[in-house]
Amino acid sequence: MLAALSGQTPRIVLMTAIGVTARGSAYNHLIDWKRRSERLVRASGLPYTIVRPGWFDMNGPDEHRLVFLQGDTRRSGTPSDGVIAREQIAQVLVRALTAPEAVRRSFELVAEQGPAPSDLAPLFAALEQDAPGALDAVRDEDNMPLTREPQRVRDDLAATPAG
Repeated sequence: MLAALSGQTPRIVLMTAIGVTARGSAYNHLIDWKRRSERLVRASGLPYTIVRPGWFDMNGPDEHRLVFLQGDTRRSGTPSDGVIAREQIAQVLVRALTAPEAVRRSFELVAEQGPAPSDLAPLFAALEQDAPGALDAVRDEDNMPLTREPQRVRDDLAATPAG
């Protein structure tokens, strides 16, 4: 997809998952590919937002307050990592397409007890931006060396503007 966009500058909003940087999981083969997709989007040079939602549709009836986190430290692999309603995920993804405060930010998305926010701009603005040219998100643990990636992944990254 990124190659097909040659010369165009669309805004990309990518949804992966909370815990995408966890290592040693039985699901590494799955989450590693999600993390690789994040890396390709960051390396593309295009404006982006990467959203890592918690567990879908497990919210309590009073859990509407959106919480944006960075560093991907919630890695239990259970709903205790955080929960979020699909409708809330959709709202954040759509709003990220036009919010200037959301550009070059990667974050985990959960909902906690409290009312829904009326404006997402302050939540986006409070996040740190990913470093220009970085493959991983700000505050993410450096635990997936590029030298250990499959050659095809390294080739794809090398073909991007940041490569």
